[in-house]
Amino acid sequence: MTRVLHVLPHPGGGAETHIDLLERLPGTVHERVSLSTGRTPVQGALSIPRNWPRILRAARAADLVNVHGDLPAMLSVPMLRGGPSLWTTHGLHFSRRSAGLRGALVDRALTAACRAADITVCTSAAERDELAHLHAGRLEVVYNAVDPAPVIDRDAVRAELGLDGDDVAILYLGQIEERKDPLLAVRAAAGIPGAVMLIAGEGPQEAELRAAGARMLGFRRDPERVLAAADVLVMPSRHEGLSFAVIEAMAAGVACVVSDGPGNPEAVADAGIVFPAGDEPALRAALTRLTSDPAQRDRLADAARARAAATFSVDGFLERMGALYAAALAAG
Repeated sequence: MTRVLHVLPHPGGGAETHIDLLERLPGTVHERVSLSTGRTPVQGALSIPRNWPRILRAARAADLVNVHGDLPAMLSVPMLRGGPSLWTTHGLHFSRRSAGLRGALVDRALTAACRAADITVCTSAAERDELAHLHAGRLEVVYNAVDPAPVIDRDAVRAELGLDGDDVAILYLGQIEERKDPLLAVRAAAGIPGAVMLIAGEGPQEAELRAAGARMLGFRRDPERVLAAADVLVMPSRHEGLSFAVIEAMAAGVACVVSDGPGNPEAVADAGIVFPAGDEPALRAALTRLTSDPAQRDRLADAARARAAATFSVDGFLERMGALYAAALAAG
């Protein structure tokens, strides 16, 4: 059995879902460790030095190290260099918010990470293109994946959520934070006849969203159920890797409206509506059109379901990642 150590920035997030899929790879066992106990810089500053010796010991005992996220990769260069290794981009969130002198320093650190790892796994072609200028290491694109949507009683879930038969449920699903801009979605949907804005997730903007009139569903361990109740999924984020929420919605046959932030247009292609990130009038126009046009929602839902099945299959994901794990082990 190949022992794989996954080094996460913190518990939770899309990287955890990515690893859940990787645990289906035959002949592998997976261990997860987090650099930080939480998402905030203060939590990181306090916990990373304390956790680091334990993580290094776990890395030495593993056959393969897979680091998740750009900042963890930059912090883990010695670990990546120490044996067979990969790092997975998951949105390049730290890099994308770094400019000027900090951006130049981040480029140098990312170059070191790409050279230290045997392979850099990009979750979108946009990420690969952003890293290509570093001319460092092997870059491979592997899309996130999703299982076919389960059969769920839509009417029963809508009743649980207090939705009337004519309500058009517009769903935001994900971390409630500034980068993902859920407040834009709430403002854009406000006052559209027949529209009900649902927010499923948790994060620092919860109070603002509640005050703006969104129906808050909290963190859900059953996203497939709220997706079954939804008519439209909105993802207004400024940038993504490849959003699990979006591809899960596509697999469930939900019409998707996404921003043109990196990663989102690549996820939906022509099976969704794309609007300029931060453009509230454009988002409102798209949501208004879909709320009043069930036939267009149905067309987009069918296209989304077909694209998810063709492009984001779990079997394809596991085949690609299995091959890259084997390549990293051979190189190391």
